[in-house]
Amino acid sequence: MTAAANNSAVLRATNVRKTYQLGRLRVPVLRGVNIDVRRGEFVAILGASGSGKSTLLHLLGGLDAADKATTDTGPASIEFEGSDLIRFSTGRLDEYRRRRVGFVFQFYHLLPELTVLQNVTIAAMTAMGKLEYWSKRGEVRAHASALLERVGLGHRLQHRPAELSGGERQRVAIARALVNKPDLLLADEPTGNLDRVTGASILDLFTDLHKGGQTMVVVTHDEATAARADRVVRLVDGSVVAA
Repeated sequence: MTAAANNSAVLRATNVRKTYQLGRLRVPVLRGVNIDVRRGEFVAILGASGSGKSTLLHLLGGLDAADKATTDTGPASIEFEGSDLIRFSTGRLDEYRRRRVGFVFQFYHLLPELTVLQNVTIAAMTAMGKLEYWSKRGEVRAHASALLERVGLGHRLQHRPAELSGGERQRVAIARALVNKPDLLLADEPTGNLDRVTGASILDLFTDLHKGGQTMVVVTHDEATAARADRVVRLVDGSVVAA
């Protein structure tokens, strides 16, 4: 564990369950998961396809809602800095997603009509709103440019996603995730769509971010990716088997 991590849990999930209704069939995906993430820590959630790891990441990031029902093992909660996401209002949950969490996905989700710089600054515009963004646009563009320089794309600011390699697109997505200075970075299979060499360069970037104090949770099925983390949480059929 790096020196940046401490014993204070910035994120704690307790007895988290998720069941999907498919017609008449109820499909349990998470079965009472407990996990905590300390400030400054790099946690990997490792599991095979279908183990529930992406679902868990979406719940931690407020992209989906956990089951609320109380069970014989107690009620569920997902606490961020001591406040339970499950009980957040819609507005407060939106604020959490926009300002406190940064997301990196396997397939980048860049807007093809925008430049690299615009793809990063639009995340700041969404978080701030148009009026605040307009008053701070110079500061935001400078910050976004600095992030793109940091991820090795300072020379690509005016290019569009179609002109970039897969690794470069993922670097843009990482810069976008960081532009609002999130407390927590969540990544879902960030190297899953990349070749081994390019994937290793992305993992090097995550390692550098972590050394700088960034708290992060990375979902992966790859042991080599998980080995970069401070701690590995293994999921099998929706349950934690080691943490």
